[in-house]
Formats: sequence, structure tokens, C-alpha cells
Amino acid sequence: MKILVYEHITSGAFCTESLPSHLAREGDAILQALLYDLARTQGVQSVILRDFRLDTPPYIHRCHYIRNLNDFRRCWLISLDYVDGVLPIAPESDNLLAEIQSWVLKAGKRLLGCRPEATAIVTSKTRTARHLAAAGLVTAPTVWLKDWQPDTFTESALICKPDDGAGCSNLLYFENTAALSAWKQQRAPEIWGKQIVQPYIWGTASSLCLLCADGEARLLCGNRQGLRITEGTIQLTSITVNGVNSQEFYPPSFQEIADIIATALPGLWGFVGVDLVLSPQPVIIEINPRLTTSYIGLREVYGINPGTWLLTLLNKGMKAVELPPRPCQKVTVATEEGDAIQATRH
Repeated sequence: MKILVYEHITSGAFCTESLPSHLAREGDAILQALLYDLARTQGVQSVILRDFRLDTPPYIHRCHYIRNLNDFRRCWLISLDYVDGVLPIAPESDNLLAEIQSWVLKAGKRLLGCRPEATAIVTSKTRTARHLAAAGLVTAPTVWLKDWQPDTFTESALICKPDDGAGCSNLLYFENTAALSAWKQQRAPEIWGKQIVQPYIWGTASSLCLLCADGEARLLCGNRQGLRITEGTIQLTSITVNGVNSQEFYPPSFQEIADIIATALPGLWGFVGVDLVLSPQPVIIEINPRLTTSYIGLREVYGINPGTWLLTLLNKGMKAVELPPRPCQKVTVATEEGDAIQATRH
């Protein structure tokens, strides 16, 4: 099977401007880990688009170098025609990921990823919160910045972020309502309708790695996130893959959360990430309908090739996916700005 592994940031889509350095590092690390695994999956040939300023990754069957937007459009169409399926890795913001998923389906190719209808829901933090709350999960209280007032929440510490943001991008922290009020007044009113406000939830910042398909989910691992607040921004500094266990906290368990999410959003497919805070009851923050940085540690945690799960899922369904016994190995993935993203086994 020929697969176009499309990592948006490193694909050449930014060939006419500076690469967003942190996103490029993170995206490239995920891409390299996935290409390594797919190269060791029988019958798979990987195809990529590649920004001409980046090195050639190993483990690929075909690489198209992109120097301008004409190259990008031409090579995207050539690759789409050549391959059997597409595995997209892209930010959800501005509906980018959902649009790519739709293009793949319209081209009649196999989509190794979430369905665009599910991605459209989880792209919006407000829609996600309503959807999951209706399914019985605890979510972070959320209001639009335009509707927020100093007495909206009882908590003093607050965060503000785009409704359709991805990860920690533009994630702002305010120590008190006065700080957020001052910031709000300095912004144009049209910005108020695009940003959301939530109380800062104290607890263990965590994420889940799930494998999903057709309303079912398998929990792969729970991860501990290292966060740092610097000059009013929240940054992800590390992920300890398999570093947190739901037995240490109040219910529901991680697998129960996975089951509820998969039932509520049956269009989730493949590797899916869930961000949550354990405080100590799990509070769901957002869903990432794509591969996330924690994938980099999965091979070390399980000691096998996680890429095979994806192909088994595609060709035989969830029941054919065999996971080893729950691993005890932990792997920390460092994501500090300026450092190479790497996994360290404990």
C-alpha cells in the first residue's frame, strides 16, 4: 500500500515564508517516528511532500521537494493520484485538517485519519465541551471572551485561547480577573468573538493516546504533561508517555473516558489524543483528531511497532488489533523550544 504521509508544517506549505520553528520541530519529529514505523510495516511504501529547506528523512519510498506554491499544488495532486491512501497530520485550526480530510475522501482515496465531520466538532473548543458534557463527561467551564465578565467564574486564575486553536498555540494565562480585563480592553471587539475564557484548572496536566474506529476506542496510554508558565503564556515542555495511571485518581477510568468519547464521536479514527486535567476527577480540555507528539514514545513504551496497529485497523477492523499487556515502561519526550525533540527511556 502506498501512503502519502502528509505533515503540513514540513510539507512545503510554508515555502514562501519562514517556517514556524517550534511547530516544524514537533511536526518533523512526529513524521520521522511514523516513517520509521511504516518502513517496518510489511507492504507499505511512504510518500511525502518536503520543504526544500529541510533534510531528506530516511525510510521513504518517494519524496517531492517543494520550492514554491506551484510545486506544492502540482506535487500534492501527483501524490494524491499515485497513492492508495493518505495519513494527514495538520493543525485543526482554521478548519485546515478537516478540509484536507475532505479532499482525500473526494479524491476517492483511503483516509487514514478521522472523518471531517468529527474533526469539525473537535476543532471548536466550545462545540467539544457541549458535545462531551452531553455525553456525561466533565469539561472545563467555557465562555466566549465577548461574554466574559469579571464575576463569570469564582476562580481567580484564568486562561484565554482561540476557540479553534491547536495545542498550546496562543494559550494565555492570567493571574486574576483584572489582568484579563485589561488585556481584553486592549483588543479589538472582533477578536472577542474568536477567543474563549476558562478558569485555570489546577491538577495533573495529562493526555491520553487512543486508537479509535467506528465508535470504539482502545486506550494505549496515559501521559503526564510538563507545562511552564512564562510571561503570561503556557508552554508544553515535556510529555512522559505512559507516565500517569487512572487508578491514581477519581473515576471515570481512562478507558471509560475513551469509550464515552468514541461513542459520542464515532467519526474519530486512528490515533487520537485527549488533553485533560486530573484534579483529581478528570476534566476534559480538548480532543486532538490526529497523531500527537506522544506518538514518538509509543514504540519504546510497548516495545513493538505501533504503525502496524493502524494498518490492521484499516484492513481488518478494531477487533483484529492486538495490544500487548499494559506496559510499565515510561518514556519522556522533551519539547523545549530550541532543543531537539527526543525520547528518553526511564
